[in-house]
This record gives sequence, C-alpha cells and structure tokens, in this order.
Amino acid sequence: MDKAGSPPPATRSAALFGFPPADLVSPDAEAARRHTIAWLSRYGVFQGDASVAEYDALRFDLLAAYFYPGETGADLALGNDLCGWYFVFDDQFDGELGCRPQEVLRLLDALVQVTREAEEPTGRAAGDVPGGPLVESFRDLWHRIHQGRPRVWRERFRHHWMEYLHSYHREALGRTGSRPRSVEAVVALRRHSIGVQPCLDLNERFGGYALPEAVHGGFPLERMREATDDVVVFTNDIVSLAKELAAGDVHNSVIVQRELTGCTLEKAVEHIARLADARYQWFEETAARLPALLAGAGADTLRHVAHYVDGMRQVMRGNLAWSYRTARYDERGIAAVSSGRQRPWAGLAAYAAPAR
Repeated sequence: MDKAGSPPPATRSAALFGFPPADLVSPDAEAARRHTIAWLSRYGVFQGDASVAEYDALRFDLLAAYFYPGETGADLALGNDLCGWYFVFDDQFDGELGCRPQEVLRLLDALVQVTREAEEPTGRAAGDVPGGPLVESFRDLWHRIHQGRPRVWRERFRHHWMEYLHSYHREALGRTGSRPRSVEAVVALRRHSIGVQPCLDLNERFGGYALPEAVHGGFPLERMREATDDVVVFTNDIVSLAKELAAGDVHNSVIVQRELTGCTLEKAVEHIARLADARYQWFEETAARLPALLAGAGADTLRHVAHYVDGMRQVMRGNLAWSYRTARYDERGIAAVSSGRQRPWAGLAAYAAPAR
C-alpha cells in the first residue's frame, strides 16, 4: 500500500493472493482480438480510432483466452465478443445513468425483449425492439450463442442473464439510497453483476453438452459456482479499488470493509484477499471430492462435470492473470474515470431505450 493510503496498481497486487493466476492461454487470442474489435465497430460502438485504441488497451481478448484456453477459432471469438460486450455495457453506468434507476430500467427492458425474441412464438420480428449499438450487438451475440443449444441450457442461460441485467437496476437504487451495510450485502449483489455465470455457461456450449439441472443446480456444483463468483468479486474489488475510488462507486467489498471497521485501506484489502483465498481453497478441496460426492452419476456426466469445474477454475485464475495485464486498473484506467471522465463508448445507452 502506498504511504498516502491509496491502493496499489493491480500489477503490485500479486502477492496478496494465495492462489495462482492462470498459466494457460488460447493461442488464438490475437485473432479473437481483431475479430471483436471489428464486430463492435460494425455496430457503431466506437467513434474513431482513439476510441478503438482505448478499448484495445484493455485487452479483453486476453481475458477470454485465459477463461477458455482450450478454445480457438469461432468459439474463442464468441467468448471474446461476450467479454467485450460485458465491459462496454458496464461502462454505461459509471456516469449519471448509474444513478438513474428508471432510465436503467428502460435500457434493461430493451435487452430483456431481445432475449424473448427466439423463445416466444408471438410473431415478433427481430429488430422490433428499439436498437442502437448496444441492443443490436447484443441481439447478434444472443442469437449466435443460442444456435443449436438445447432448451434446458437456453433457459438456464437466460436466467443467468436476467440476474445479471437486473443487478444494474439494484445497483442504481443503491447509489441513490443507503450504502451497503455489510460485505455480505455487497457480495450478494455483485455475484450477479460480475457476470460470471453466463461465462461459465459457455463451457457447456463449447464442450457440446448441457449438465442435468439436478447436477448443475444441486450440491456441490451450485456452491462451487457461488464460490467462483465470490473469488472473482473479491479479486476484482481489490484490483479495481483505485479506479472505483476515483469514480466514486460504493459497490466494492474493500470500501465497505474499511467503512464498517474504520481500518486502513491496506487492512481492508488484506481482509478481502483472505476471503478470496478461503473461497478458492474450499473450491479446490470440494473439487477433489467430486467423484465421491457424485457417486452414481454416469461416466459422461462425470466427464462433463470435470470439464465444467476446470472451466470455473480457469475463470477464477484467468481473471487474476488478466487483471495484472490490462490497462483497465492501472494508472491509465484510473485517469479514464477520474474527474467525471467516461469512456468514449459510455453514452451508447442513449440510443437503446427511448423514453416511454
């Protein structure tokens, strides 16, 4: 921790954690990088070369390549499109929109309607929902991800997306009301807004299987998925601390821990890092016991579970590895949101949901 009490850059946080960053990365990261920049550009997300360069410095292609190290070609490109869209969407809420719950709801309504287009036999044509770069790119992403997937998977994926999208409304309400009162309250909300579960769903898509609901939603996988959420939340709250202090955000477990206990930022960071380590350790201990815990499951199910669990591991470790290499949380990332500045693509929500 710097003497002035400000948090360290992400690149100086490695020693805080007791679990390792990912050491596997897809060889197609560069191809995925070019693909997603072209894809977002095609939908009008970027206004000029400077906007593209600022996005490119964040290296979301590395995040996807760490999350899905065994994937290449179109599959990795799809995973990278999801990661890129997530962060473009998230950046819409760093300014005034993040404090206007009703306007957030209007944006979310447009996206929720897109998720219904393929499932509801109402005669609604694709494109009937008001568009703009966010909605149109989301529509394309949604349909590509769903292509050929079984209903059990589609319903699960949509459920995770509804939790993710509506968490932004709850966060907006939190910014205009009382501040979070506990670390547990922050984590309960951030488990949805962190967007981990749809990323985990892609492991099933890439592996060509859909876990039975009793396995996916039962013990121990349900709690292991929750632990994965928590590790990513705690890690992100530490590495993004300086950025979120600069932006004035309150949905950060480190900030809440400091306010509740009156401790220094350094002590709060250490406490949250210990929570991350404990959750990761529990995950690995449980993973080692899976054959016994799932005794009686068929060979195919056990093989698919092993693949899915490794996917959870790669998300936790990959998020940590990417955090040390992205410009999102270093001095450039802090400057990008200081003094009220927003990312060049942060005004896209205005095109997505006209007032009702």
